[in-house]
Amino acid sequence: MNFMSYVAEVSRGWDELNAQNMRRMKSQPNAKGEMYILNDGIDMKAKITAMARRLEELEMNKMQEVQAIFQTPLQPVPCAICLSYEHLVEECPTILAVREMFGDCNTYNSNWRDHPNFSWKPQPPQYKQPAQAPQQASNLEQVMVNLSKVVGDFVGAKKSINAQPSQRIDSVESSLNKKMDGMQHDLSQKIDNLQCSISKFANLNTVQEK
Repeated sequence: MNFMSYVAEVSRGWDELNAQNMRRMKSQPNAKGEMYILNDGIDMKAKITAMARRLEELEMNKMQEVQAIFQTPLQPVPCAICLSYEHLVEECPTILAVREMFGDCNTYNSNWRDHPNFSWKPQPPQYKQPAQAPQQASNLEQVMVNLSKVVGDFVGAKKSINAQPSQRIDSVESSLNKKMDGMQHDLSQKIDNLQCSISKFANLNTVQEK
């Protein structure tokens, strides 16, 4: 039997004792002034009983708060690219497709050799290479740079999103630890006060018996 169960058991015994003492006092008036007075010992018992009940209520309320924190489900985080809840960001089919197409290849495309603007066939002396070809090649390179930057941004966003559930768990754990520390300190202080009151009550009974 732990301390709180012991206090509850003692409190029930005090309730019965208080009821018996009250009936006895009503049937036996005080001889000095025919006044009904409440014995100091009974008053102390009533206060300790009320304090024990209050401690039980506080303990139950704190335990319900802790259970509510643990039972709160974590909200799933959607994929930042396609907003799907079925996979993580790094598993998104969009990123995989982009990596397969552009992730490891260079700027040369074998299909360009058949393009009229990138022909290496001997040309007649009077033929001149179109002036826009360097500009087109520059535009393609810029597209590749931009696409590589987009893929890099996706990977960075993935790392940030994946870190959010871990950060939330750490925050909940820190909040729970603070609440548990506060509960333990508050309960220890109340138990000390209760033990002090019980000691005073025991001393009071000893004095009355003498």
